[in-house]
Amino acid sequence: EEQLNRYDRLINEPSNDWDIYYWATEAKPTPAEFDTDVMAMLREFAKNRNREQRLRQPDLEYLFEAPR
Repeated sequence: EEQLNRYDRLINEPSNDWDIYYWATEAKPTPAEFDTDVMAMLREFAKNRNREQRLRQPDLEYLFEAPR
């Protein structure tokens, strides 16, 4: 729950989404108030160490499956 709260704060408080992009790609330093474990996870994801092709959004079929 605490991690979700930090994520919510990260995506809602900065006034410019480009700031988050620059912090995640390490083009600009992350301000101390947003330099949390959530930001570290986002930076790691952005590095794409496994060189995954990320050309489209993930499939969302699971949202439309009938409940079991």
